Amino acid sequence: MAVTIADLIAQREQIKNKRKNTYDLETSIETITVKQPSIKLIEETLKIEDGGRQSDIELIYESVIAPNLKDKDLQQAYGCTAASDIVPMLFQTGEIGAIAAAIMRCAGYGKTIDYKIHEEAKNS
Repeated sequence: MAVTIADLIAQREQIKNKRKNTYDLETSIETITVKQPSIKLIEETLKIEDGGRQSDIELIYESVIAPNLKDKDLQQAYGCTAASDIVPMLFQTGEIGAIAAAIMRCAGYGKTIDYKIHEEAKNS
């Protein structure tokens, strides 16, 4: 049975709050905490045409909330010339894509959706 309008209205706050969830990811620098990326951020990073590497770096830079990758002292300590330079300095080259993919999964990308034929359509 499909979800009803009444169900969606009753679950409004719960559904809205899911977008505020944070997630812990285990990486080479230990645990990091990320937020679910916004549609706008995903659209912006997908526009970067470089085979995916820079878009992954930007997605990570904008999504990690702990540790604060935007901290000026951290960036200065690592000699960053651009703010997002901190990402490849902290994480192993091969894990950058994996971290970006995990962040995207937090937003529902790559999720499989189960389906079945609707009963009314089967009987026609």
